[in-house]
Amino acid sequence: MFIGVGRYDLRLPESTSLKDKRAILRAMTAAVQQRFRCSIAEVDHQDLRQRATMGVSIVSGSHFQARKVLQQVTRHIESSPGVEMLGEYVDVISDGDA
Repeated sequence: MFIGVGRYDLRLPESTSLKDKRAILRAMTAAVQQRFRCSIAEVDHQDLRQRATMGVSIVSGSHFQARKVLQQVTRHIESSPGVEMLGEYVDVISDGDA
């Protein structure tokens, strides 16, 4: 078993309020969950209107598949409207490493 984890630091330049931020993140989160069948949540900067840090995780039977899905998630987040990627961290570990 392999566990893929991703951390994405985002800037939301079009967000003028926390309500705008939540709408942008809700749409992105729903699309990522539906398309890639992975877990995603806001993990930092909840109180800032133009910043967000999203955490993503996926479990797979192969290292290659976990890495591939995380790369697709990264591309999807980068292309999401109103979202600018500031940084990313992606890693895949095996259950023997955990």
